[in-house]
This record gives sequence, C-alpha cells and structure tokens, in this order.
Amino acid sequence: MIRELSPAEVREQMNQKETFVLNVIAAWCPDCMVRQQPHFPGFAQKMETAGIPVYQCCVQTEKLIFISDEHQSLTDAFGGHGYPRTVLIANGVMVDSRVEVMDALALSMLADEFLQQVV
Repeated sequence: MIRELSPAEVREQMNQKETFVLNVIAAWCPDCMVRQQPHFPGFAQKMETAGIPVYQCCVQTEKLIFISDEHQSLTDAFGGHGYPRTVLIANGVMVDSRVEVMDALALSMLADEFLQQVV
C-alpha cells in the first residue's frame, strides 16, 4: 500500500530537502482509480528499490472540487489539473511532473527516466 500524504506533509518533505515521488490523484478519476492503480505498485517498487519513496495525495473526491485550499495550492504548484499526475521531487525541488502515465510499460519507463534524473 502506498502511503497517503497530506499537502502539509508533502511540503514538510520538500522543506527537509527530501527526494521522493508523489502521485497526485482524484478519487473520481477513472484514469487514477481504474487504469493506473493496478500498475502503480510496480512503479513504486522500482523507485523504492532505488531508495526513492513513493507517496500519493488525493486532491479531489468530487470532480472540480478540491478537498481544501491546500490541496488546490499543491495541485497548482505541480502543474495544475490533470490526473493522475506523477511528480519527481529531488532534494526538495520539483524536477519533473507527468500526467496520465497509466500502463505498466509506460510507468516502468517513467521510473527509469526519474531515476536518471536523480543519479
């Protein structure tokens, strides 16, 4: 199970100059909850094997309605609408943000790209 972070926890990780991946999702989004979800644990395992933790943050439970202003601010900071959004944060700074990478092959390739960016 991938650990869920609140926006405050994400910002704290960033303030501590951590390197991690954040998967920004919406509970109403079939791309997030149906298409990507079965394949995401493999992506997370690949990243975590390389020492990079992977977290999730659900920002909306209803379409176009953010859970809070903090959830909206976090979404805006990482590139705005578009789910699922997978974000690489290296040493506390966003270095990559991808939207709608959903199948196993695409997620594996994304993991490889992210790992190259943090070496």
